[in-house]
Amino acid sequence: MVVAERKINVSFAENITDNYISASQKIRVLSEDWVLNQIYCPNCGAVKIYEYENNKPVADFYCKKCNEDFELKSKKGKIGKTVPAGAYSKMIERINSTTKPNFFFVGYLESFYVNDFFVVPKHFFISEIIEKRKPL
Repeated sequence: MVVAERKINVSFAENITDNYISASQKIRVLSEDWVLNQIYCPNCGAVKIYEYENNKPVADFYCKKCNEDFELKSKKGKIGKTVPAGAYSKMIERINSTTKPNFFFVGYLESFYVNDFFVVPKHFFISEIIEKRKPL
């Protein structure tokens, strides 16, 4: 097991969202920036993870050292039994592939403080646990 000690900043860098209007865009930018600057690879312990270009289906980050992918899901408040996701078909396709991602979950408070962060390894995700949601 790899153990790495790192001081984690528990607040988002709010000033980076000045060019965004919608709350969902702002929290996406804030949470992705926070993970990129605060989290190391939970698989191999590499100090830095890297961000994919925007709009890559079911993959936000990757590790250059061990080639693992990570999808980030953020939710206001505590992370509960369900977390809304994007396109159902892309999620199913990706978790049934040989390049299934691991998942990062971030819960945040109204004041832009992170109150939960955890990793769920990819082998826990199977298509039977993914629920299709009503279209937005």
